[in-house]
Amino acid sequence: MGPLTGVVVLDLGQYLAGPFGAMLLGDLGAEVIKVEPVRGDGMRMAGMPFVGCQRGKLDIAVDVKDPEGLEVVLRLAELADVVHHNMTKGTAARLGIDFESLRARNPELVHCNTYAYGAEGPLSDFGGLDPLYQAACGLEYEAGPVAEGNPPLYLRFGMTDTANAMVSAVGVLAALYHQRRTGEGQDLWTSLLNGAAVFGSDVFLVEGDPGPVRPALDRNQTGVSPCYRLYETQQGWIQVAAFGPGQWSQLCRLVGRPDLERFDTVETRISGRSEIEPDLERAFLTRTAAAWQSDLAGLGVATEVSIDTNDGEAVLHDADNERLGLVVEHPHQLLGKVRQFGTLIDFSETPTGPYGPPPLVGEHTRQIMERIGYSGTEIDALLAQGIVYEPGEDYRWTQ
Repeated sequence: MGPLTGVVVLDLGQYLAGPFGAMLLGDLGAEVIKVEPVRGDGMRMAGMPFVGCQRGKLDIAVDVKDPEGLEVVLRLAELADVVHHNMTKGTAARLGIDFESLRARNPELVHCNTYAYGAEGPLSDFGGLDPLYQAACGLEYEAGPVAEGNPPLYLRFGMTDTANAMVSAVGVLAALYHQRRTGEGQDLWTSLLNGAAVFGSDVFLVEGDPGPVRPALDRNQTGVSPCYRLYETQQGWIQVAAFGPGQWSQLCRLVGRPDLERFDTVETRISGRSEIEPDLERAFLTRTAAAWQSDLAGLGVATEVSIDTNDGEAVLHDADNERLGLVVEHPHQLLGKVRQFGTLIDFSETPTGPYGPPPLVGEHTRQIMERIGYSGTEIDALLAQGIVYEPGEDYRWTQ
């Protein structure tokens, strides 16, 4: 059983930022009940990303805009410890499932709403998508790097979505601790903007002036210094991070350029990049990335081969990743055997999940409704009216 065993999370979110946060809580042992529109989460129409943020959840499909559907969700809120979602500002209130409405049914409830911009200010009513907040926080500008003459670069991995989700999970854990200690629920929020800010954690001002300037990415987007960058090899690319004591000397000697050891500080290596890097680039082209990695690692120099993931397949079939529990498999009713990343934290006494595949739309509707007091006759009536949904011959989703 995971450390959050016994905690019930109501996931009212759609797409990535909201459901990913709820899934992380589920990976830690919480029971997550996904409340999905009868038309399905919009992410289901986007292909495989849905699978990556929904595993292990129970699923009930409800038309919350109908008064009887709203009552289903309010009853579920009475059962829950946490409600988590990513609706735009004001949406939950219009639907009658905002914090105040839910707290009236469950005073101890922890309620987390993740936004795009935030809860206050002129942009607070806007929805948002990941690249907008990568742009707003300068991530794309620096990844370019635009200062070196390149265009901005969009990092396509949902950076602000996933960072926002992780921050929201931390917030929920803190609020749960307070709830268990005092019996008091509360409302909390984070945002895509907040998630983007995580990647600026090395930026600060001192008495209003910028702190030490962080090294700039080079125009070829290979790195920030001769000892902290990518090098092309005879076959493939290798990432070098020779920052530890003596590692620069070991690197220089292995590539046959002991004369470069005179650049013996971070500052001199950065200022001397134009002199150092052409020599190292020529040296690395003489052997394969795998050969360099083997020899450098043997000398204690931190390196890794930059791999082609082949759409993730290489990572998910990596023996080391499997051994660490970072890769898991589970059966899915429509997709067959699903292989994806596993839980991200290991505990000695409370092992974590994952806890099953992503659900079908409304897969557990009847089971969940019986749990909150609906009779079979009542459930059948709501199904017939289209107020709730469970999978049948009309099931139209691919996942």
